[in-house]
Amino acid sequence: MDTKKEMKKTRPMRVFIAVPSYWPSQDGVANITGYLAEGLARRGHEILVFTSAGNGGLQELPYQERHEGVLIERMRVFVRWPLVLRGRDRKSTKRFYRRRIASFAPDVLIVVCSQTWTMDWLHSGLDKIKCPKVFYSHGYSNLKETYHIGEMLRKRNVLGAAEQYLCKRYYKNLYHDISKYDLAIYLSKQSNAAEYAREHMLTNGKVLENAIDDAFFSGDMKHEYSSEPGNKIRFLFVANYGENKNQEMLIRAYAKAGIDKSELIFAGFEKNPYYEKLEKLSEECLKDQEKKKIVLNAHLKREEILDLYRTADVFVCSSKSETWSIVAHEAAAAAMPIISTDVGVYGEIEGAFIVQNEEEMQEAMEKLYYSFEERKRRGEAAYRWLCTKGCRIEDKVDWLEKELLALRERRKEVGEN
Repeated sequence: MDTKKEMKKTRPMRVFIAVPSYWPSQDGVANITGYLAEGLARRGHEILVFTSAGNGGLQELPYQERHEGVLIERMRVFVRWPLVLRGRDRKSTKRFYRRRIASFAPDVLIVVCSQTWTMDWLHSGLDKIKCPKVFYSHGYSNLKETYHIGEMLRKRNVLGAAEQYLCKRYYKNLYHDISKYDLAIYLSKQSNAAEYAREHMLTNGKVLENAIDDAFFSGDMKHEYSSEPGNKIRFLFVANYGENKNQEMLIRAYAKAGIDKSELIFAGFEKNPYYEKLEKLSEECLKDQEKKKIVLNAHLKREEILDLYRTADVFVCSSKSETWSIVAHEAAAAAMPIISTDVGVYGEIEGAFIVQNEEEMQEAMEKLYYSFEERKRRGEAAYRWLCTKGCRIEDKVDWLEKELLALRERRKEVGEN
């Protein structure tokens, strides 16, 4: 599409994007929202990203700044969902959030993620927002087939029971809110969010699969395999530190694996209590294992993360749940062999080594450590799979821009009639 000619025909849009994390965060939600917001800004649209500072609102980031043509404004919100959504100052409240939407007067509002302030603080105010509204789901990590409320109460785990009860009630009613949006975007047809929509007969959904960084399509990113004896093998996991990413299982599997000269490298955005827990666990597990090393990285720049992809040998994922994992596609684009728990898209990736538990993770790490041929075979298979997916950023920006322009035009026609 000739974007310059296209922009001459259409008035630029004012787009308000509410998202729980954004640049300089490097998690999947931040990266995906980033390339879409920046892509729209490059095409002349006015983009406001309204987000929260990291680390529960404690990270020192400016209230307002511009990055790559996008205006960023931040609140400081402490989130322990579903129990707590609390602003840390007078500009970090439900009321301020709603007023900022009204004062910006967007042509389109995009709300990214449920299970946090972006969607939940609009629960009783959606009908007052007259512009077209888009819900962009990244999956429902707390949606369960069964909630063990009674079992937790019997164990006197009152807090756990309260969390389970609130999650159950939330998902029982969530579809009412989603139905009020003009468009709901899901990461894949197989995501639990898309399945939830089908179960509740929602008809406003479409699928926009993620793109990956254009850098992965450059020649220097494709993995070079080495069969030289004695070379150190590096295992890499790129993910925020948290219970759902389950890094502690990966540390235990690595420590038990019968492998010598190696490194297990983690890349998460920021340090938090779970990070500190992993530090202690790493020290305990690698006691008296001098040839092994665990590296816990935080606050890395994007180029530093790209360098990790270039230099690591095997990508590993220990998550308890995922949807359309962007790091899985990045690893495949780098032609890295992949070991993962059976979550999200990983089971679809050709050549991926899928494991069910810690013992199988240990065995998979041992197998790829000792077999150059196996690493090469699985990495090349993952790369072939990725090449069929059409993961370039501009294609995704094209799709989103057309959808938003169509929503604006439909709302304009309804207003004129």
